[in-house]
Amino acid sequence: MKNKGLIILISSVVIVLFISIFFVFGLKSMDNNLLNKEWYHFDYKTGYFDTINFSENKINYKKPNDENITNEYSFCNNYKYNKINKKITLDCGKTINIKNVKSNKLVLNIDSKDMTFYSNINDSIKNEFKEYYNLNIDEYKEKNKQALDIIKIDENKIIDLLKDEDYSKIIFLGDNCNTVSCVLINDIIEKWISFSKNIYYVNSDNISDEILIELNNISNSFSLNKNDYNDIYPSVYVVNDNKVIDSYKIVCEGFKCSGYYNK
Repeated sequence: MKNKGLIILISSVVIVLFISIFFVFGLKSMDNNLLNKEWYHFDYKTGYFDTINFSENKINYKKPNDENITNEYSFCNNYKYNKINKKITLDCGKTINIKNVKSNKLVLNIDSKDMTFYSNINDSIKNEFKEYYNLNIDEYKEKNKQALDIIKIDENKIIDLLKDEDYSKIIFLGDNCNTVSCVLINDIIEKWISFSKNIYYVNSDNISDEILIELNNISNSFSLNKNDYNDIYPSVYVVNDNKVIDSYKIVCEGFKCSGYYNK
């Protein structure tokens, strides 16, 4: 009986010791590559970035929408981390699993969905673009550049278009135009030219001061500042009957540009 009691006592001590060791090592700190960085996930549906930031004690996870409000994760920031199963348990009961961590890339399972975050904004856009189109951005541009080549005109032609009474759209696009909207402009152009032949593109890198002065003399809707034509978004001027009747920037919602198809 004494031996049996001793065995039970020793077994109990071993179990308690094992649980203690598991608890101590299981709740160790996160990978240093993950901590104290802003991580970005581009939402191709909205054009906003989900962001997440980890410190030793808190998580700050934001999912902006059209009203720029945050989701329910904003109300539970404290967490415990189990390094063995790589599970983050938040104080509101929600859990996040770490699937992979690198110096600039983070894969998390959030709400049963794998999401890839990057420490660099552009890397996140490139990743989502490749996932969505099965082409990287440069490959997509090369494949679709024919639409721009077809409608490209010399800057001097703009004056003729303004003097003409016909309805025309003039797209200004240059090297500074490096957003997703600039890449997806080809999709919009294809829709436009299916309804009208009077769609034109001008490379705004090459536009001269003399042309800008002449355009401004015809209509003060045309700026004298070159930078206004070589923005990060494509610029469109709609002309009809010798005047500018509309002008706007093309800013797609993520990868969704359909709002401009009939504009």
